[in-house]
Amino acid sequence: MIRPPLSPRRPLAVTAAALAGLATALALTAPAGATSASPSPTATPTATATPSATATTPPGGEPAPSCVAAADARYTHTFDGPAGKASITLTNGPLCRGEEQDLALVSYVTPSAKFAVPQYVLDKSIKKFTGVAPGELGVATLDFAVEVPNCYTQVDFVFGSKLIDPLTDTSDRYGDRKVGSPSGIGARSTGPSAWYNGGSGTCSAAPEVIAESDCDGNVELTLVNRSGNAEATFAIVGSGGFTEKVTVPLRKIETRKLSAGEAQEITVTAPGMKDFTGGWQKPADCQQPEAGTPDASYESSCDKMTFRISNPEDGTPLTSVFTPNKGEPKKLTVEPGRTGTVSFPASKGLTVTVTGDLDSGGPLKWEQPKDCPSTGGGGGGGGGDQDGGLPVTGAAAGAIAAGAATLLVAGAVLFLVARRRRIRFTV
Repeated sequence: MIRPPLSPRRPLAVTAAALAGLATALALTAPAGATSASPSPTATPTATATPSATATTPPGGEPAPSCVAAADARYTHTFDGPAGKASITLTNGPLCRGEEQDLALVSYVTPSAKFAVPQYVLDKSIKKFTGVAPGELGVATLDFAVEVPNCYTQVDFVFGSKLIDPLTDTSDRYGDRKVGSPSGIGARSTGPSAWYNGGSGTCSAAPEVIAESDCDGNVELTLVNRSGNAEATFAIVGSGGFTEKVTVPLRKIETRKLSAGEAQEITVTAPGMKDFTGGWQKPADCQQPEAGTPDASYESSCDKMTFRISNPEDGTPLTSVFTPNKGEPKKLTVEPGRTGTVSFPASKGLTVTVTGDLDSGGPLKWEQPKDCPSTGGGGGGGGGDQDGGLPVTGAAAGAIAAGAATLLVAGAVLFLVARRRRIRFTV
């Protein structure tokens, strides 16, 4: 192959173009280099500024806390004992989450304008500060109000919710739990001494008695002192020598139950109350036990007509009068668990009517048995008819006797009622 010879103009053109590009680059960068040197590729970047803590940090101190523990909380308070009012403000709170602090305002009825016991709680108000989460707002002030009696009283404003009732010689004391105390937990609040003793006049009770009888003969006494402002003492006297004294605190209720033997006659007395007198009274809704049903029957023999009454053990006493159509009536009383009988001489046409606790509902007739001797009882009739004819015998006589007996039983139904009971006399 024959190669054509290279032309010297192409290499020269490439070289010239390269030199021209380099000259242009140097010309563009020349002004920057005249004012400032190019930064070194290894220079350290400027650090980001951190927020300043001086806004919440006292000069030279630690950052202020956003909440406080209950043990470190501090308060200011106001107190008006005669009016029964108090308030308290948390000054360095709020409390931290999970923390809380109870406070209570309580009024008492007392026996003196100065401290004396026993004392009974009349009214109370209990509230508390509770912790909050970061960023939340908490309650800063609590207000309290209680009723104050119009007699001798004591009013206390205390830390905590545990109250003493009654306050006696041997009971606990509030001590430095009282708000505004010089030491202890009460010293956490700044303000006046938050306790008060005063008032005028002896407190009075308002006793009342409510008696309720049951169906078993017992009486329950409800001793009430709910509208008074002092304790009430009730003296109870019952039957059989029963006596008891019961003290009921103000605005309280006590109950006592007297047995059937103690409740026949009851007297209850208390200062400031009209004497209560009474005793057991049968309630209207008591169910009467169901009495057993007596068994009454009668029979006709050849010489007499006999009535028999059997009274069960769970029955009631029965008294009835048996009146014959001939002769004098007879009266019969049968006690529970006993049986009694009444008889009348047989005679033709004899009837007997039963009245009283048992009632036959009409006359019952004596029927002469068919096997009586012809010269036997029954008024000498011997079973014959009034005209002296032959007596009826055989199958016809049996049918007539059976029919008569059926009618006799049907007419002898007696029902047992409250005072006049009818009962079936069986033949």
